[in-house]
This record gives sequence, C-alpha cells and structure tokens, in this order.
Amino acid sequence: MGTSTNAVIDPRASSPPKSKRAQVSKACQRCRRLQKGCSDSRPCQRCIKVGLESSASEAREGSSIRSIELVVPTAASESLPETFHATPFATPRQSGGVLLPATVVGYCFRRFFAELHPTIPILSPEYVEWLVATAESPQGDHAQCVITAVCAVVLIQVEEPERRLFEADGIPHTNSVLGKLLFDEATAVHHHLSSRFNPCLERALATFFLYAGHASLFHHSQAFYFLREAATVWLVLRIEEGDALRRRLADRLFWVILVSERSHGIRYRRPVTLQVIPWGPDLDLDDEQDPTLSGLRALVALFKPLDTAFFALLNQESTVFASRLLMALDAIQVAISTALDAQQVRLLRETQLANLRVTQLWLLVILWQLRLRLGLLVEESGMPDHLTFHYPVEIGQQLAGVLQAMSLESIRIHGVGINEKIFDVACAMADVLSRVPATGDSGLGVENMQYLRRLIHHLPGGTSTYGPLLDKHISNTLPDVVGNLGSVS
Repeated sequence: MGTSTNAVIDPRASSPPKSKRAQVSKACQRCRRLQKGCSDSRPCQRCIKVGLESSASEAREGSSIRSIELVVPTAASESLPETFHATPFATPRQSGGVLLPATVVGYCFRRFFAELHPTIPILSPEYVEWLVATAESPQGDHAQCVITAVCAVVLIQVEEPERRLFEADGIPHTNSVLGKLLFDEATAVHHHLSSRFNPCLERALATFFLYAGHASLFHHSQAFYFLREAATVWLVLRIEEGDALRRRLADRLFWVILVSERSHGIRYRRPVTLQVIPWGPDLDLDDEQDPTLSGLRALVALFKPLDTAFFALLNQESTVFASRLLMALDAIQVAISTALDAQQVRLLRETQLANLRVTQLWLLVILWQLRLRLGLLVEESGMPDHLTFHYPVEIGQQLAGVLQAMSLESIRIHGVGINEKIFDVACAMADVLSRVPATGDSGLGVENMQYLRRLIHHLPGGTSTYGPLLDKHISNTLPDVVGNLGSVS
C-alpha cells in the first residue's frame, strides 16, 4: 500500500528551531536612546564598532548646567547683540535627551556664528537664547533637539577631529567622537518626536542639521532622506502671524534647503521638492543691509535657474519640459556665469567666497557634461568656450587660481560637499586631457589638476575617499602622466 500523495507535510518539522535573540538585563544609555540591541559588555559591542563609549552618555547624565554666555563675532552681523546669557537646561525628559555642559553649548554656538552662519544664516543669537530657555520646559524637546544637532554638526564638520576641546571639563572624547555621540542623541530625540505631527520651525531646523550631519559623515542616502523631510516639514510649516523673528528665519531656511536640495540632487541625481514661486519667501526683502545675507542671495542666484525641467533633463526623464529646456541651456549658462555680482562679492568673507566660486565653477562643468551627453559640443574656431570640448580645462584653471588665493581653512570649513565639487571638476579635466589632442595648454592643465589633486587630499574625505578615487581615475584616463603627478604633501 503506497503512501498517499495528498499527505500534508508540516514545513516546520524539517527546519531547525530558531534560536532566541540574546537578552541583556539592561541596555546601555546610547542603545536605549537609539532603540538598538545591546550586549552585556561595557562599552557594548555596538558602541565599540562605531568607536564610541556608551559610558559617555551615562557619565553626562548628572552633569550640572550653568548659564551660557555666547559671544557673537561682529562679522556675523553688526545688528546682532555681542553677548547674551541663556538659562540652564532642565533635567532629562522622557524623550531621552542628554544634558549638555554649558561650555560645550556656548563654544559650539560661538563657532557656528563665526564659521557656518555666513553660509547658512538660519539662526540668530536672539533665537538661540529662546531655544536654550525653552529647552528647560516640559515642551522643550524640539528646542533641545536643535541645540544638540547644531553642536554635533559643529564638532563633526568644523573642528579638528582628533583634538579634545573639553577635556578640562571632564569630557575625555575627541571632537569627532563627541560629535558622533551628540549626533546620535539628536537622532534619537528626533525619532521620538516624529511619532506625532508637529510641523514647527524647530523640527524643520533640527531635521536640516541632521541632514548636514549625515552629509558630513558620508551617509549620502540618509542625508537625502532628512533633506527631503526638512523640505516637507517646511512646506506644511505653521508660523504665527505676529512672530516676525521665526518667520524671518523660516524664510531663510526655505532658501538654504532649496540650495542644498538642488546641490545634492545634481551630485547624486535626485529629484527636488522646493520650487521658486511668485508668492514664496522673498529673500531680497529680508535685511538688505545685513552683509551675511549677501552670500546667501548670491548662492540662491546660482541655483535659481535649475528648476524641475532642468532636473528632468539631467535625470533623463522623458518629458515635454526636458525637450524645451535644450533651448534654455544658454540662458542658464549666462545666469550662473553672472550670478556673483562684483559689488556683492566685495562684501563677502573669504569663507563665503570660497563656497560661491567653487559652486559656480562646478555648476558650469555640470552644464558642460550635460551638453556633452546631448551631443551639443563642437570644436570649431570662433565658438564660445562653453560649447567646446576643452572647456573643463579652462574651468580647472580658473578654479585653481581662485583656491590658491584662499586659505585652506576657508575651504575646509564647508566640509565634504566642497571637496565633492572640486573632485568633479578634476575628474572632468582628466577626461578632457585624455581625449583632446595635445595643445600648448595641456601642460598647464596637468599642473592645475595636480594642484587640485593635492588640495583634495587635504580636505574632508580626501585621504579616505576622494583622493584615492581621483588617483584611480587619473591612472585610468592619463596613464602617461601618473608618474609626473608626484606626492600630495
């Protein structure tokens, strides 16, 4: 008698039993806030893997907070008060936010206004004072998230990673490690607050600074996620009619997110959300006498021409708008080339000018690459340079001349983003020098590329990522000149 073919076989009978996940009696402070699995060892294996000691958060939990004195450089804005005093934080709240020593908060915000505010003027001393005062209230989670995120970005992007700025205050960590600890804290608080719908200015600001932190840490996918969230929160933002300060900062944040979104979208071929519309924020009417905003206005002028139709063409979308844009490329070329008004440039600080000039020349190379892909380049006498194959070599010469006149610190302060743009220009130069017949300018082109190569190695992400990538690209495209490039010291 044969076995029935209709017998039902239980699949669980042949599969081995699943082992239960190991449980620990108490997770460390960091893993609890991040809602991640922990181990019994201290520091735990998760914290060791990322180079962070979990005991740091636990040690700071009992820190006492004193009044914060924030000195604002007069270069940030002559209309801003030179000092203000902020009240201390309260005890930790349910969200798991960490108490920051007053010396850390005061130092980080001084550095923000000195180095980052000229490029992203989305905070003011008056508003920061309100943030710190609000953070001690039961409803101050959003304010605390902004403060922690700003401190994290300053320590990660601005400061020397291996220095220990706060060792005298009992914090043994390097700037890099402390910045990552604070970044994790801000991320955990943000995750907790995301469970309820509250599109306030603080949430939009915290989300933007989390994007900036992810970008500085080379987390490009996560950076895009938080950048898109910041844009979405801004679009549904609710600002009370009588709150002029918050409205002014919200308007500036719109333009900063728009520029960041379009820059990220070009670099990683992402779509954009925010658009320039007639009834949108008008940056031209906001504090016309503030020299800090001159840099933001110039930056906005560089990216304004790059609308949805441009990104459709860049991302090879099949749309009617993309085909129409072919006729507008020359207009975009002119708009970007003339965006930096000479009178405005004289008002800018060196850090602002470094970011603007690198971004301008990078965008011109992006336009050239788009024309190359569309078959719009020619090699005839009398043609405009931007329509010829050798144009990136000319751009590289301009870029090298601009950067050689600036200090390394004024370039480095912009983090990984500026290095990515210089890297793109150098790669385009290598491509051209490998295919365009040798001319009298070839030697100069190689010399400029060598300078950019050395510079890239000394900027954030240069030794670990962009330097090796550029060296590999050059060795593949220009094997004959590799031996002449020399060292990067």
